[in-house]
Amino acid sequence: MKILATFIIINILAINSYAFASSQNYFDEALSSYNEGKMDEATFLFEKSAVFNPKNSDTYVYLGYLNKELENLDKANHYFMIALTLQPDNLELNYLVGEYFYKDNDKDSYNKYVGNLEILCSNGCDYLDQIKKLDIEQ
Repeated sequence: MKILATFIIINILAINSYAFASSQNYFDEALSSYNEGKMDEATFLFEKSAVFNPKNSDTYVYLGYLNKELENLDKANHYFMIALTLQPDNLELNYLVGEYFYKDNDKDSYNKYVGNLEILCSNGCDYLDQIKKLDIEQ
């Protein structure tokens, strides 16, 4: 019985390390494709990376950037929101999501992210200044 339990534990550890290595490989390949401008291939590989390592916020950030570049703004915001859930104190993500809601005329949601940045940047920061400029420029 001990041998069977040891065998099962070893297999679980081996599978987990394979999955992590695969997700890192997919992420690295996706990043390379993204930097080369191969958007379809990058999207596919970032999505695979997300399946194998759903807690890697960088994957969702790049999926957001990719979709923003392709002008799929709703989808971009979806990915930025997932990344923000994983990293709620990320200044850039708070800005990007707030910017989306501003452009979508959702002032309540926009104000929420302005508020987040005011808390995160209590002494001020570029992202806070930039997000407040959106409201002034109108």
